Amino acid sequence: MKLYRRLIVPFGLLLVFGLAGCNSNETVTNVGKLEFQQALKIPELLEPTIESDGTKHFSLTMEPGTTEFFPGEITDTWGINGSYLGPTIRVSRGDKVSFDVVNKLGETSTLHWHGMMLPPAMDGGPHQMIEAGETWSPHWTIDQPSATTWYHPHLHGKTAQHVYRGLAGMFIIDDEDFKKLPSNYGVDDIPLIVQDKLFTSDGQLSEDDDTPYGMLGDEILVNGTYDPFLKVTASQVRFRLLNGSNARAYNFGFTDGRSFQLVANDAGLLNEPVTLERFMLSPGERAEIVVAFEPEEETILRSYSSGAGITNGEFDLLKIVADSELTGSSPISKQLSSIEPIEVPADAKVRQFKLTMENEINDKLMDMYRIDEVVPAGTKEIWEIHNFGSEHNSIFMMQHSEY
Repeated sequence: MKLYRRLIVPFGLLLVFGLAGCNSNETVTNVGKLEFQQALKIPELLEPTIESDGTKHFSLTMEPGTTEFFPGEITDTWGINGSYLGPTIRVSRGDKVSFDVVNKLGETSTLHWHGMMLPPAMDGGPHQMIEAGETWSPHWTIDQPSATTWYHPHLHGKTAQHVYRGLAGMFIIDDEDFKKLPSNYGVDDIPLIVQDKLFTSDGQLSEDDDTPYGMLGDEILVNGTYDPFLKVTASQVRFRLLNGSNARAYNFGFTDGRSFQLVANDAGLLNEPVTLERFMLSPGERAEIVVAFEPEEETILRSYSSGAGITNGEFDLLKIVADSELTGSSPISKQLSSIEPIEVPADAKVRQFKLTMENEINDKLMDMYRIDEVVPAGTKEIWEIHNFGSEHNSIFMMQHSEY
């Protein structure tokens, strides 16, 4: 089978590809098994200290801990400023930010800002390791449109393991367009980090990868919460969804068939909202949706099976219950983003990339000490992506520097 995709790429964004896919015939489900007994945890919104020049300074500590996912069962986990996952960072375009990232894990890791445009020395990729007991202090100016990004380790060969253990968090960027949507964090602006896990009989996280592409779990956590429910108090709620799983894709929809407005994807706000009933996210992808509610409504956010591969299986994710009285919300703007669409020059360079099931791009395996493509900052190009694999490959794009 050969699949083909053509991308129009503005630079300086350097896009780094990872492969994911699964030829698994598993059929797993938790539908009918949950009781929705635990209130959804909302990650803390991390408050910065303000330095003399106005820089917003954040402190993050990667550390081991224990977490009670199931009542009475204690699981060894990793977290950032806690035992599992990390706090949400929220800043505005134009902010100067700085971080102290402390590694108390007892082994080497990194911290990468996934989706962020920033100088390469601040990116936190595989080259920028934080040794055990050390502190890394990146700093930069936020210079990109409103978007839901995230942060996680990017240690070569151990990225999946470190994220799976719990090292991840959301990084929200606001600009002048963000007020067009619900934005009261934790009230009508809700982060949802969706992850599948495989647990051993004694309640520990299993790390036995049973596919060529990573762990496929049979239990779902949302914001580190098992069996979660959420009570909403607003007539419109913005959900920021992050697929934080290692290999599983999710086909999101609601059990009552309701439609919703897709308002943003990995690149930030769309030009205008799109009405949908289902949408899919592969690992690492983000999307924002706005959902309307009536008083005392109930529905379940579910991942529906597509019948094959990494979306085979059906999972209830989160029960949502609307309060008896809801705060009113303004209608969603018909124009969300003020960013002009990319105009492709007639002489745009075309680059071709061939993906195979051998995890190769253009017949080469990844080597972080080799550079295959060099693109001048500010250039607009067309990238053609060819899939020569026997299954579907997902393409993940990590935005890096324009410096």
